[in-house]
Amino acid sequence: MSNKKPLIAYIEDDAMLLTMYEQLFTIHGFSFVGARDFESGAKMIKEKNPDVILLDMLLPDKMKWVPTELNVSYGLDLLSEIKKNPATKNTPVIILSNMDESAIVNEAKERGADDYMIKAHVLPKEVLAKVREILGARGIEIPCDPIKEKCE
Repeated sequence: MSNKKPLIAYIEDDAMLLTMYEQLFTIHGFSFVGARDFESGAKMIKEKNPDVILLDMLLPDKMKWVPTELNVSYGLDLLSEIKKNPATKNTPVIILSNMDESAIVNEAKERGADDYMIKAHVLPKEVLAKVREILGARGIEIPCDPIKEKCE
């Protein structure tokens, strides 16, 4: 059994959600990194090379973080950047957003999103299950779940 924990990256402007998901994934045996805007998210993905990326669609301005200026195009732009980069193009991206307009969902899938989950309609444990499912399907060793089983 490998000691390397799969790394989950989440780009989300809401600090409370980042903290909640960090706790969820680390309790369940994953490594976790987070960023709150386009620029730091893009940098983090290049530097950390995560196994799965969770991505919000509404992100602050690319150049500065202003909470009142959220724009869906930044999430879509970051998704395109991830999928066009040879180093990250095969990294699974799960959109985790409250943007549920069909045009945005379709655009995200066309740009390469592996799944699109509406935050208000899913429980955190469902996001965790989806990440575990995607990693398992890719042959990546899934960490022992200390909530369900005794881990060594």
